[in-house]
Parts: sequence; C-alpha cells; structure tokens
Amino acid sequence: MRSLISTFLLTLTAGAVCVLAVWQWRQGNFDSVFGAPPTPVGQRIYAAFTADKVKHIRISGNDTNATFSLLPNGWQASAPWNDRMDPRAAVGIINFTLGMRVEDLAKVDEINPRKAGLKENALNIRLEDANHTPLANYKLGRVTPWKAEVEGMEQPVPTVFVQPRDKNHKQHVYACTGDINSLFNDGLKFLRDHHPFYINPVTLAKIRIRSQQGDLTLGRAEPSHPWRIVKPLDLPTDPAAMKTLLEGIFELQAVKVSDRASVTLPARDDAVKTSQIALVPFASETETLLEIFPAETPESHEVKASVSDRPDTVFDLPLKPEPGLVSLADLPLSVNELRDPTLTHLNIQSLRGIAIQPATGTEIIISRNPTQPWMATIDGLTNTANEENLFALLTAVTTSRAIGFESDAATDFTPWGLHRPFLTIRFLGQDNQGLELRFGIDAKGGYFVNRLGAATVMRVNQSLVAAIAVRPYEWRHSRLWSVERRNLLGIDRKDASNSPLNLTYVDRDETWKAQRDGKDLSGSLDPAHASFMLSVLEGLKVSRWLSATDESAAIALTTPSLAFMVLERTEDDELNLTGFSKRTVTFAPAAPGRNPGFYYGRLSTETHPFLLDRETYQKLAVDLFEKGDGEEN
Repeated sequence: MRSLISTFLLTLTAGAVCVLAVWQWRQGNFDSVFGAPPTPVGQRIYAAFTADKVKHIRISGNDTNATFSLLPNGWQASAPWNDRMDPRAAVGIINFTLGMRVEDLAKVDEINPRKAGLKENALNIRLEDANHTPLANYKLGRVTPWKAEVEGMEQPVPTVFVQPRDKNHKQHVYACTGDINSLFNDGLKFLRDHHPFYINPVTLAKIRIRSQQGDLTLGRAEPSHPWRIVKPLDLPTDPAAMKTLLEGIFELQAVKVSDRASVTLPARDDAVKTSQIALVPFASETETLLEIFPAETPESHEVKASVSDRPDTVFDLPLKPEPGLVSLADLPLSVNELRDPTLTHLNIQSLRGIAIQPATGTEIIISRNPTQPWMATIDGLTNTANEENLFALLTAVTTSRAIGFESDAATDFTPWGLHRPFLTIRFLGQDNQGLELRFGIDAKGGYFVNRLGAATVMRVNQSLVAAIAVRPYEWRHSRLWSVERRNLLGIDRKDASNSPLNLTYVDRDETWKAQRDGKDLSGSLDPAHASFMLSVLEGLKVSRWLSATDESAAIALTTPSLAFMVLERTEDDELNLTGFSKRTVTFAPAAPGRNPGFYYGRLSTETHPFLLDRETYQKLAVDLFEKGDGEEN
C-alpha cells in the first residue's frame, strides 16, 4: 500500500503539471517559466508587431525621461518639453527597432556592461501600442567593434549592443545591425521638431505672405488646380517658383529650438513689421501662422520666429543662404518672384498667322493653312518661310522669361519707349483670337515688352529680341538649292591648296570619274566619299542668310577656301532637254583659326551671302581619295 506522503507528492506534481499546461495554453510556450530562448543570429529581435501599431514612445536614461505620443496632429512630446516631436525621429526609432537583426549574442553575465554601454543609466527605449501595452523594451548600448554585411547595401553597416528588457527576455545581450545613438545626443534635442510647419503641401488651399516687399495671398480652388496670386492682383503663378516655395516651406527648419520662457523676443516696432507666412488647408479657415521677427543686426545670420500652433516654442531660422539648409532668403516671397514671367502662352497648334512689323522696315507676314507649310509674304510676294527662324521666334516668345516687372498699372508707356515701339508682333489664332506684343527701348538701352490692352510692362533680355528675325531676307527658306542626281553631269571642286578636281557622275549606274590637270584619277577616287559629298550638296541648307551688303562676308569670299561648280541638264515639264545650267557656290572662313564655327558662303545666282555651320562644311570638304593616295589633303 502506498504511503500517504507518496500520494500527496504525486497530487502536487499533477497540479503543477496542470498549471504549466494552462500557462502554456495562454502563452503559447513555457517562456514565462523557463525564460525565452535567445533570438537566433540572422533573425530580428522584434517581429511580432508592425510600425503602425506604435502609438507611444518612451525614452529614459542618462538623467533624461521623454514621452511621445502619436496624436491627430502628429507625434507630440509631453516631456521633457511640451512640443512636437520630429516625425522623422519617430520613424527612425520605430524602423530601427523593427529592423534590429541579430549578428551575434552572449549571455548577460558574459558581457561587461560598462564597455557595452549597458550600465544602469543606459538609454532605455520602450514602444507601446494605443493601450500602452509594451511592444518593445530594450537598452541601447554603444557601437560594437564589428560591422555587418546587409543585402542591398554597398558598405558594411555598424552594429550596436542591445539588451532586451521585455518580461522574461532579459538573459542575453545582442549585437544588432544599425545605430541611432546620435539621435539622443545633446539632451534629445534632435527629437524635437525643428520644422516650424507640419504640413502636407497637397492639402494647402491658401498661403498668405507678409514680407518687406509687401503683402500677397496665393490660393487655389482644388488640389488639382494651379496656384494663382489672388491679392493684390489676380495673376498666374510661375510653377517653378511655386514648387520652390512649397518645398522650401516644407523643408524650412531652425538651427535652434528653445522654450518660449527662456527667450527674450525682439521688441515690436510699429515702423518695422514682422514678416509672416500663414497656411490654410482645404476645409478650414484656421491659419497656421509663422511670425518672423526682424534681425537684430544687418549681419545676423538667424532670426527669431514663432508659430501659432506651437506657442511655447521659439525658432532660430536661417536668414541668409547656408549650405545644406533652406533659408528665408531662399524662399520666393514677393509678387514678382512668384508671378508667371513667361511672355505668352500661345497655343502653337491653333496659330494661323504672325505679323512682324519693325518700326523702320518692311512688314513680314508668316501664315499657313492647316497641314500646309508656313509661308512668308513680303512686299506682296509669297514663298516658303524659313522654318528655323520661325521656330526661334516661337521658342523666344513662349519660353523666354521676363527679368523684371516695371509696372502693373501703366497708362503712359513713354518711359519704356513703348509709345513708339521699335518692333510689334501680332499673333492670330483660330476664330480670330490673337494678341499683340510691343517692344520698346528706354533711354538707358533697356528692352521692354507690353501686351496690347494690358497695363503690365516687363523688362526682357536683349537675347529675346535678337532671336526674332525682322529682316525680309532672313525669312527666305534655308534650302540653298536643289541638285538632282539624274540631271547631274559634273562637279568641279576647288580648295585653297589644289587645282580644280573635275568629277563626272553617271546616275544610271552611279559611277564616278575624276580628273585633275588632265590626269585621270578615277582609280584612286573613293566612290562612297564622292556620293556622300553629293548627298550633302543635293539639299544644302544655310545656317543663316546675311545682308547683301555684309562687308565681312564680301571680303572673306574674295579668297575662298572651298568652291563648287555644278553642271546640270535642264528640262521642261515634259522632261525634254532644254539646255544646261552652271551654278557656283564658294565658301570662306567666317573667323580666324583652322576650324571656325561658321563659314561664309555665296551662290553665284544669289545676291545675299549666308553662313554655313562647321559640320556641314567639313562634310563638303571630305577627302575623296583612298588613304595613302596623296592627291588631296
């Protein structure tokens, strides 16, 4: 018979097993009894929650206690200051915690806590959910001597000592990837948001600005609508300037943040108003107002500022440009900086005509019917227009930007020479919709433009005016001539160092013959090079037509560097032979040196010389003989 003591012991054992079973059922394992097993190398210490579950962050150690909570208006600190937490710091702490991958581990008693930075006053990080239930709790130690290889990273990353403090999970110290120790330097100042504004630029409906240049208001009806200046004038904005402003407001940050109680703000002076930037989101009338106080001295690099939704905080904002920082000087805050400086917003597709009227020259009318080429009408004669100059004109008036705004309420245009414009350009679109630009020059030689019917005068760069062709000969088509291979009989090419080279071409079999000074050179001629040269000659285009009285061209062309005489058959409309034509074109450098950028040229049947670009000239001057022949250089 079993003894009473044995029976009692068996009963206790059975009870203990039952209790353990209940614990295991509740916890999923026996960690609470025997301690959690260490996290294996290569695994993350915290993988049981996601970033969106973190609603509270507590930082303690080094005589510091900080509490942060995620509220509708972002991460907010209740200690050690009552202010907004930098959201980037919160994201950094959470991501670091979730990304801590074990590279090595040891039992607690095998690690020197002082060397590892894990003594009693070590930094402790605790993440909690909305109910303040701990999600992660650990001591953050010093950087270890080892670095880890991480897939996707070009360089090894540092590792730090980490000691989990979670319940029943304190027996090991880990070396984990990453290092955020610098976030907690200088009394946790990097955890305090140095950005005055906490905004999403997409949600902004209105921006009010008060600067030394005046007051203005920007607005838009919908997030998809463009921004406009609505006060003091209704003006379109420059998209690039608006992008700079919005990005600058978002990135603007203080070099120092202080408690209001510890700072003496500059005394208000009625003569010198504070600057202001106020933001209003959609579906709200409440402004978030940044008030910027005047600089203490003209040499000051920072100014004090406060923001309405953080009344206990004072910012030292960078006033002048600083490397790596957005300063107040970088923000476009005036009407003229934010308004659209583009001269016109022409709809090129709907454009039907352009009238160019120099004050002392002939009117030039450029027009087209849809699908037809642009034509130039000058003195009653109509010819195909120079497309290169048309492109330059349209580019100039649609992409050139004003370099200044002289007035938005001009009634007397005399100061800018616009009462007697030296150039007027009228654009006519579909349904007779059009606009007229008037260009003037003031007494100092400045260039200005005004749109007829508007009171705005804009200063423009001289290069804009120079891009507009105003002389009739400049609107001639850029094609110099047309050479047809089937009618080509021969080409004489003469350069400065050789006697003429006589080339004969037979289109039927595409063969070439060459002769110089009565000597047959056909055997050494490179037919591919000759055909290449002919392809350039066939549709030769000039870079720019010049005046018939251009003295520089006339002088240069008295000693040409290259000349071509082209002999062709002529035919009537029935393709019957009517005779022969001979045309000569000569070229000469337009500037000193071996390879000038342009060459002067003149066709024997034309009164106007022209400019030819260097690349085309070099194609015409290509060596026509096999290498080593020595006939041409």
